[in-house]
Amino acid sequence: MADPQAAIAELHRVLRPGGELRFFEHVQADSAAMRRVQRVLDATVWPRLMGGCHTGRDTQKAITAVGFILTAIDRFPFPATRVPSPAATHILGTAVCPDLGGTR
Repeated sequence: MADPQAAIAELHRVLRPGGELRFFEHVQADSAAMRRVQRVLDATVWPRLMGGCHTGRDTQKAITAVGFILTAIDRFPFPATRVPSPAATHILGTAVCPDLGGTR
């Protein structure tokens, strides 16, 4: 997706207060070394080969930046393999759209 921040902001806009966002995404790696690999791949071949996908986005930060409140999150490698993959780090979770006291 060209602008995931805009997509998440639109979800926040259309969900009613208390509405729930459920997500399962591969995200930015935990280690600095793998984050460097992700940056190189994202700037070169990965998006072209994988239909616009980026390996190193910080989806959790993007979700909270637009105003969602995280209610559950689990971070894990998937699939579990011996060979490190730039797209192995995943998050699974839920976030809610807060009640803004009638300002929506």
